[in-house]
Amino acid sequence: MTNGIHWSKKKEYGAGLWQFRFFSWVVRTCPGVIMNAIVAVVTFFFFLGAKEDRRLSYMYLAKLSKVSATGLPKPTFFAVYKHMFSFALSMVEKIACWKDGGALSKVELQNDDIDALVNQLNEGKGACLICSHLGNMETLRALTGVKKTHASRSFKVIPVIDFSGTAKFNEILKQLNPTLMTEIVDANSVGTDTVIWMQGEIEKGNLVVIAGDRTSTHTMNRTVAVPFLGELAYFPWGTFLLTSIIGAPIYYAFALRKRDLNIQSPCEMHIQKAKVETCGTRKERMNRVQNMAFEYAETLEKHCVEHPYQWYNFFEFWTKPVLSGLLPETTNQEAK
Repeated sequence: MTNGIHWSKKKEYGAGLWQFRFFSWVVRTCPGVIMNAIVAVVTFFFFLGAKEDRRLSYMYLAKLSKVSATGLPKPTFFAVYKHMFSFALSMVEKIACWKDGGALSKVELQNDDIDALVNQLNEGKGACLICSHLGNMETLRALTGVKKTHASRSFKVIPVIDFSGTAKFNEILKQLNPTLMTEIVDANSVGTDTVIWMQGEIEKGNLVVIAGDRTSTHTMNRTVAVPFLGELAYFPWGTFLLTSIIGAPIYYAFALRKRDLNIQSPCEMHIQKAKVETCGTRKERMNRVQNMAFEYAETLEKHCVEHPYQWYNFFEFWTKPVLSGLLPETTNQEAK
């Protein structure tokens, strides 16, 4: 495949700051049913002019349809519209979460590894969470900001974020809740000192959260290729290397609307502990990174099939990024 354009080079969603201010107004003033209707109309006009995003959405939905054992329908124009509508709803959700933390009653915990994580936090031990652009992981961070978690002690959530290409939206979030912007690590400036600091924060019982499905702007050429939705996809080497170096327990975390296209829907919080061991020698690190990326991609795919409209990576995910190939690509068998 040809080299792809990195996600950070795409124009930020929307033409100006006023769109985000409008969504903020909608969150503050409108009930859920009206909010859904307004977002549906706004999405329709964006959908009409977003030819490239329509193509990328169609590509993703087509791959999803092929691998789905549940027989998801082949993508249509309406399916692509629903995907974009779901994305717009996620923006409204983020604003709501940063505004007041959202409603804890709407977060439904699953029968997974959440108890292990909560017990660990209650014992004063932190962890690394690998999230994604599937669903809305702002839910967890916002709940901690208003002291509404299931743990018996307070803890911080420290996200590692690449803000490239989202400056306008970040400005709105900062205005809504400035305190939640104080403990953010810039993904483009992570070095030895940063890693040591994060290890210290985890030892204090805090959580470090990093996305596993986007390379940062400064490391777009460092990828690990693993199967995802029927083809090799290029995941960020740095995410799995960083969490491996930190050496703390690792969990995969997903927060998903139970009903993809309803802003009033309860949120499913999925927490799965990584099976890959983080201990070992530096020589074993390559295999650990590859195995973790494979395990993560497998988990991500499962949730994408269950919630097809909630994955928001509108770029050439299956195309090798510029200068990629510096690290070995992993086949299905090799990753196992």
